[in-house]
Amino acid sequence: MISLRKLMESYQEPSKQPALDAFRSSLLAIAQCSERAVPGLGSDLNDRLNKIAASVDDAALAKATEQMRLELTSWADRALEHHHDNEREMREIIGTVANTADSLSQTSDQYARQIGSLTGRLRACADLNDFAAIRRSIIEGTEALKKCVERMTQDSRTSLHQLKSEVEEYRERLEESERVSATDPLTGLANRRAFEKKLDLRIATQRDFSLVMLDMNGFKAVNDTYGHLAGDDLLKQFATELKNQFRPADLVARWGGDEFAVIVEAKLSEARERVDGVKRWAFGEYELSAAGPPVKVNSCAAVGVVEWDGQETALQILARVDKEVYRAKATSSRSSTEPDAECP
Repeated sequence: MISLRKLMESYQEPSKQPALDAFRSSLLAIAQCSERAVPGLGSDLNDRLNKIAASVDDAALAKATEQMRLELTSWADRALEHHHDNEREMREIIGTVANTADSLSQTSDQYARQIGSLTGRLRACADLNDFAAIRRSIIEGTEALKKCVERMTQDSRTSLHQLKSEVEEYRERLEESERVSATDPLTGLANRRAFEKKLDLRIATQRDFSLVMLDMNGFKAVNDTYGHLAGDDLLKQFATELKNQFRPADLVARWGGDEFAVIVEAKLSEARERVDGVKRWAFGEYELSAAGPPVKVNSCAAVGVVEWDGQETALQILARVDKEVYRAKATSSRSSTEPDAECP
């Protein structure tokens, strides 16, 4: 009787199993959807809801329902914060790209309008709420900015190449101007300005050297007898022979008129050996054909050679070598007024 009664009561009371099954199915469906909606946060909610679904029964249904509500509320808050973080990050990216574009536009007026339009579009898309539209605008904007920067880079390369060419041209012209300003136009030797500059530098750097000064004998007579063109021809030929007797490191200069000076990177004994070579190869007969029929003249010079004592100024050593020249002139055995005079 008792068993029959219980059986009859069980048929009268509705079964709760379908409701429990539906509740579990709903939890699992919510869990799956949350993981698809926000992968970074949905997996955690999926695990929690699966645990609730596995533990729910008749007695715990109300408690399970409350747990589900709390979990969904917490997840919704985290999802909203995640959404806001993404939104802030995208707006920062947009602002960074726009600011970069603004900076680039200031470097070139040619691209200012184009980049200004681009930054306007980027800043406008920052106000959108559609992430897909924001992403699309960022991609399009950065691609346009990339192309603009590429064109600017290419233009800059072209401008830089042109600028380098102009700078090189100016450098060559400056070097040529300096070379011309330091060169005697008639003989091609260094002029007095270049010589004095080199002499001051040698003394300033305390580098040993010897100084040679030459004053051509009979040059005035050549001018008076054969004319100034013949005199110029003699100066050019003599300058060439004189330079050939010294090393490239030595500075051979036309001091002025018929005077020449040489800074020799050597002690006095070696400088005198060089002067002996000058007397053998630069002194002697020259054929002049600058004007009229060719004529032959003998040319030599009074020579002074001194070595810097390590203390003298430029004026002091020049004065000392000048005395040596005039001493040589005074002891010359032939008159300097005869154009065909033999060199001693």
